Amino acid sequence: MKIFFATTLAALTTACASLPMPLAEGAPKVDPSKPLYLMSVRVNNEHKPRWKPDVLGVLLDARGGVAKPEQVAFRMDGKGRVVSPAEDGSVTYLLRFTVDSAAYTLRGLNAMSAAFPVLGTYFVPLHSELPSATAGAHYLGAVNAVIRERRDNEFRAGPVVPLIDQAIAGASTGTFDIEITDAYERDVALFKKTFTALDGVEIQKAVLPPWSRNDAQTYWEKN
Repeated sequence: MKIFFATTLAALTTACASLPMPLAEGAPKVDPSKPLYLMSVRVNNEHKPRWKPDVLGVLLDARGGVAKPEQVAFRMDGKGRVVSPAEDGSVTYLLRFTVDSAAYTLRGLNAMSAAFPVLGTYFVPLHSELPSATAGAHYLGAVNAVIRERRDNEFRAGPVVPLIDQAIAGASTGTFDIEITDAYERDVALFKKTFTALDGVEIQKAVLPPWSRNDAQTYWEKN
């Protein structure tokens, strides 16, 4: 898993290896011939609350029966990072991405936390097949990912190295519990408030199926 985390983090933190999310400042205009996918994400670290993961981006795999599928990464932007006015300062990430007509798997999200002097890196495993869709905007649902203390051989919330930092930040010693729900009305209102380009756009509902811990565990053990 160390190699997997290193490559996905590199893809999301290197400008030449990742794409800006649609509707971001300076991003290319949305191609009306391709589907635009929208989803909200919240990440909480109950295991080590001081280290709050900040989503860096999303990673997709093109499905085609090959041993090493082509990967596409979209990096998070400040406009899609919505801070709650509540005292807890929680953050909702408004993810947007667009792909061609090929079949893709939404592999997961990279995240990072910082509380001096420790940095933690995490991978939120989703492993959901994107629904095939025509042109237009499509809502995939609301992801709520919570880090709790890891038990037995449960998949880790992040890589093991560097040993001390990852343990302190709860990445190597924690695991994710993830829920995908339908918060269409709440999220669509937030998307349209944040991105004026969506005004008047019909956003179709295409909520992902429930998250599978078994799928995440199997993928983690094999990679």
